[in-house]
Amino acid sequence: VWHAPPPAGFGFEEARAFPGGFGELVTVVDVEFAWDPTHEDLLQLPVSALGGVADAQWAYHGTGVLGILGAGENGFGVTGAAPSAAIFVQHPYFEVGNAEVEYDVARAVVEALAVLSPGDVILLEQQSYGLADEFVPISIDPAVRDAIRAATAAGVVVVEPAGNDDVDLDDPAYEGAFLDDTGVIRVGGAGSSLGFNPLAREGSNYGSSVALQAWAEDIVTTAGPPLTDLYYPDEDARQAYTSRFGGTSGAAALVAGMVATVQSISLATRGAPLKPGEVRALLVASGLPPAAG
Repeated sequence: VWHAPPPAGFGFEEARAFPGGFGELVTVVDVEFAWDPTHEDLLQLPVSALGGVADAQWAYHGTGVLGILGAGENGFGVTGAAPSAAIFVQHPYFEVGNAEVEYDVARAVVEALAVLSPGDVILLEQQSYGLADEFVPISIDPAVRDAIRAATAAGVVVVEPAGNDDVDLDDPAYEGAFLDDTGVIRVGGAGSSLGFNPLAREGSNYGSSVALQAWAEDIVTTAGPPLTDLYYPDEDARQAYTSRFGGTSGAAALVAGMVATVQSISLATRGAPLKPGEVRALLVASGLPPAAG
C-alpha cells in the first residue's frame, strides 16, 4: 500500500512514470548495524559493508530498512522505494585494537561520503541516549552534527529518525542541540493509512526540528527473526517478510526512499540534483497536513 498514490501511500507508483523514477541515478548509504545479505529480495545489493564492524543481533532491522529502500523489482516479495538505486551499508562500529570496537557515527558519515556525489543520500538509522536515558536523534552528538553539515555542504541529503520516546526535542534542557540546522531531514513517525489514527503522531519524538512524518507502523518489507509475521516458510530467514515494520526507523527509510526518487528524477529531467535544503522544503511543502492535535 505504501507505494500507492496519497493519501493511501507515498506515490512511488506515480514516480515510476518519470525518467529516473526508479532511483537509478543515485546512491544511498544506510548507516546500519547489520543486515542479511542472503535474503532473496536483497541479493542485488553488495554482500559486505563499505566499512565498519557488524553487530549481527540487529540484522533483522537492517534487512527491513534495506527492503524499504531497495528490495528488488523481481516479481516476488516486495519492491523497494528506489529499487534501481545503488545501495550500500556502512557500519558505525570500528575496530580499535585488542578485539575492541568503538561506536563512531560521525566517522561512518565521513567514510560514506567517499562514495557519494551531489544528489546522493545518507540514511542514519541510529539513535542516542538523551538526558534521562530516553532515545533521541543521533545528532545530539556535536561530531555527528558536524559530519551532517559536511555532507549537506557536499550536496548529499542526510535523513535521520527522530526517535520513538515521545520526547519534545525543543525542550531547553537539550540546549538547542536539535535546533542547530545542519540541513538534516529529521523524520517523525505517524499512523499509517491502514491504522486507527492515520497521519497522527505515534509515540514519536517531536518538535520544530522534525521536518516530516511518515508511517511508523504497517510497513510491509523484508525481514527476519523476530519479524516474520507475513511469510516465513520452513523458518528460512532468507524468505522472511513482515507487515509490522515501523517506528521512526521505518518512517525515515520511507523518506530516504522519497529523497532518492526525487533526486534521481531531477538528475534525469534537469541534469542536476536539487540542493539538500531544496529537497527538504519540497517534501515539507508537498506533504499532507498531520492529523489535528
